Amino acid sequence: MDMLTTNLISFAVGLVLGAGLLYWLLPARRQSSRVLRDRDDARQALNHYRDQVDHHFLRTAELVNELTNAYRAVHQQLSEGASELCSEAGRQRAAAKSLDAAGEQNMPVSQPLDYAPKAKGTLAEDFGLRANPDGPFEPVNVDDNAKPANFVEPPRDYADVDSESDDQKA
Repeated sequence: MDMLTTNLISFAVGLVLGAGLLYWLLPARRQSSRVLRDRDDARQALNHYRDQVDHHFLRTAELVNELTNAYRAVHQQLSEGASELCSEAGRQRAAAKSLDAAGEQNMPVSQPLDYAPKAKGTLAEDFGLRANPDGPFEPVNVDDNAKPANFVEPPRDYADVDSESDDQKA
């Protein structure tokens, strides 16, 4: 045999052996069907969970509607009983106490305020401060010379060293 034929046969045998080893050694090739099956199972479980959530909320909405209808029926029954059984004075007292009559009373309804309406608001930057001639502001109600009886001086921070004290030591 000549050299070209030997090379071609060696190449073909090497190619077949390499493809066989590659197929045998690559675990991803063998595991791909298992991974696809796991993925499909996970999708199916997710879809089942979504269906359960949808069913839960639909059933909850139905029950809330039934509860609302029952409440409405009880309210209607009480209203009819009150109109048939109570006197005119009793109905007027009940109407005055009902939540529906709250708007008919001439009480102004407003949202709570987060500031004092007749003074400068508490959200202002200078609330509780007065103008200081030396600086921007100082606290209101503070006497400069008076210290409380239980006033304690803060401890000195020895980590802060003045440059003048270093010059005097030298």
